[in-house]
Amino acid sequence: MNDGNPVARLSTSAAAGMLLWICRTLLGALVSYPILLAIRASSMTSGPDGDSVLFQPGSLLLLELLRIGGPWLGSAAQVALLLLGLSAIFELVPLAMALDLLWLPGRSLIERLRRALRLFPKFIALGVIALLAQAALLLVASLLGAALKPALSSADERLRSIAPIALFGLGLVACAWFGGALDIARAMLVQRAEHEPSERGARAALADALICLRRRPLSVLFGLYPSVAGSAFAYLTAAWLLTRFVPTTSSSVALALGFGAHQLAVLFAIACRVRWLGAALELSAESD
Repeated sequence: MNDGNPVARLSTSAAAGMLLWICRTLLGALVSYPILLAIRASSMTSGPDGDSVLFQPGSLLLLELLRIGGPWLGSAAQVALLLLGLSAIFELVPLAMALDLLWLPGRSLIERLRRALRLFPKFIALGVIALLAQAALLLVASLLGAALKPALSSADERLRSIAPIALFGLGLVACAWFGGALDIARAMLVQRAEHEPSERGARAALADALICLRRRPLSVLFGLYPSVAGSAFAYLTAAWLLTRFVPTTSSSVALALGFGAHQLAVLFAIACRVRWLGAALELSAESD
């Protein structure tokens, strides 16, 4: 990594961010395409104003679209969910390329793609393990909340209401910790791709990432939390801007403003993601 050259490090971070942004934009367009076809099949946008009529104040035509085009929209939503799952799997390839770019900026794009494809099965295995572990953590938090209800039956009503929410929040924090360990394991795989035996690379990386999490839990949490909080702040700010300023503008300006606010939020969230990936590479290198 370009630790001694801030300009070079900023340029590689920007390149990694643009790679993730292009991939996410293309995959997002692919996922939304069945919904677009279903809306066109309803003939609600066949007028001279196109789909701008759906964004007029009151949303009456939008509700009418949901009533008339319900069957088409339901089928399109199922296809879109399938494409969303496939996109989440395919997005592991540009993620591996972005990690490789942040770690060693001097390689060619073709070489990065080859390395990413070699790491793709290991990334999938790590992702499945992480999903199962995070689902188990949330299930344990939910079961603990249900088990506490009889014990708190005689307690204050506010305590009975807050306790399940607090336990679920702790479960989310634990999921964030494990998600941070997952990214550290991915960083270790990228760093060890050239010299780690293929049959034990993923297993060793996950074990070392969990050791890093056990030894430095605050470093992982405080490295990951600003990125998650920054992404949430970007999307909430975009939603606030749209609800505050879009209703006072014309339909064409509203669409342009909505698209611009959404893309700015996505870019800011990706920048936060790239920042954490760089921190994960540093934690991985320190663990080695």
